[in-house]
Formats: sequence, C-alpha cells, structure tokens
Amino acid sequence: MTLFRTIAIAAAFTAASAFATAAAERPPEVHQMSPSARQVGEAQYQFLAWRLFDAALWSETGVFAWDEPFALTLTYRRRFSAQDLTNRTLSEMSGRGAGDAASLAPLAAPLRACFADVAPGDRITGVSTGTSTARFYFNGRQRCEIRWPGFQRSFFGIWLDASGSDQALSNQLKGRA
Repeated sequence: MTLFRTIAIAAAFTAASAFATAAAERPPEVHQMSPSARQVGEAQYQFLAWRLFDAALWSETGVFAWDEPFALTLTYRRRFSAQDLTNRTLSEMSGRGAGDAASLAPLAAPLRACFADVAPGDRITGVSTGTSTARFYFNGRQRCEIRWPGFQRSFFGIWLDASGSDQALSNQLKGRA
C-alpha cells in the first residue's frame, strides 16, 4: 500500500469517526428531557441528490416506544422557511389521516410559532411529552408547546411510522437498519 493511499484511508476513517461522534452527541434539550437519554438511531434524508436533513431519535432506554418519552432531532442541511416547514408538516399529517386541510387549519399558527426559518446546521427538536402534546426547540431553545388530539402519532409518525419509500428512514431512526 502506498503512503498516499494509507494517508487517504486514515483521513477517511478520521472524518467518518468525527461524523459519527458529532451525530451521537446528545443535544441539551434531549438531556433536559432525560439526563440518561440515549440515541436510538439516526438517518439522513435526501431528495434526489440533495441532502435535506439529518435525523436522530432519542429515548431514555435507547429503544423506541410510543408510550415512552422520546425526542426527534432534525439538523437541516438546506434553507427552508418556517412557512414551508409548516405547510409540509400539515400536508404530511393530512396524508397520514390526521384530517383534511380545513380540520388542520387551526394547527397552522401554533406550528408556525414552533418552527423557524432554518439554514444549514440549524436544529429543530421535537420532544414527545404525551399522546397529544409535544415541546419544540430551535437550536436548543424552547419555542413552543403543542396540544392537539393525537398529535404524537400524526406528527412524529411522519418519520417514525412511515411506509413505502420512507420505511428505510423510519427503520434507521428506530435502530432497525
């Protein structure tokens, strides 16, 4: 093996190790949820060639369960407006059977208050606090709390209860990849 190839392999391994370490770092808002929280899984979401966000799922036991507190962190790799995030969320929730546009309309303003315009590196964390409640953080600072019937499954299910092409993402987040 040439010296150049050895250096290239070592550099690639170091970069991969640094990414894994950074991805496994527990955000402060997750620590607040549970000081002993452990990462359940992680995944990257891409659309065509564009990496849109990295996701990590956290729970106290390191295992996902709907009836236990958990946190989902999305670290964005592209710019999105709070309005775009809100619209996409409502569309996904509607597509999952949470209601039509008219019945979800009262949720739009509270969600918009939870989200912020994001740039690469920004982090939004949703902490499930019950079947109908969640707290949202932007880069570690709490922005809001949502109370909506069945919110846990209809919102977090976008990533955690996905089917079809999103099944791989869901399985990775739940540590089943």
